[in-house]
Amino acid sequence: MSNTHTLIDELVCELEPVRPLKQTQGFAVAIASAGLGLSAMIGLFGIRADLAAGQFEPSHLIATGLYLLLATASAGSVVTMSHPRVGAVHTGWMWPAAMVTLLPIAALLFAFSQRQDLLAHESVAHGTVCFTIVGSTSAIVMASLIWWLRRGAPTSPEQAGLLTGLAAGSFGIFTFSLYCPENDIVHIWLWHSVALFLATAIGRLIVPSLVRW
Repeated sequence: MSNTHTLIDELVCELEPVRPLKQTQGFAVAIASAGLGLSAMIGLFGIRADLAAGQFEPSHLIATGLYLLLATASAGSVVTMSHPRVGAVHTGWMWPAAMVTLLPIAALLFAFSQRQDLLAHESVAHGTVCFTIVGSTSAIVMASLIWWLRRGAPTSPEQAGLLTGLAAGSFGIFTFSLYCPENDIVHIWLWHSVALFLATAIGRLIVPSLVRW
């Protein structure tokens, strides 16, 4: 028995108390980083003229709202995943993701019905600008979520990486949508969705190795 007590004492002698993570703080970190990206984007590029005038184009408004809903849902799941719990299920992001998935499908159907050239020079040029700005603002959110996950102990690094990329990309697209001057639903629903897919793939690839414990 004495040996057991000695072993326990040796195991815990260097342990120090750790302040527990609060989910509200984690979500505040995500929102703050998204706000930082939004402020930087507005400072550099401004916002759409119609939004500044209080006017809203329906297809743009629908897509922007869906991306914001997906961003908050997936960010919430990431913050929750920093707390390891047996049997925890993180599915709140799935319904917004399913709705967002309909956007590129609808855009492709519309483009084919109108015989639009998706690889036209102008379309690709707008898509390149989209990727650049979305990537920059997404990186800020992704870095903050990785930092938060590293403070915790996610039990599924792969899913954490997927959702981190999804949250960061969604926030990035929401931010970019406030500037993007395009009203073409093919651009809004297709190119923005491609940018989201790339951000999600990057998160899935790089985040797991950074948050393993």
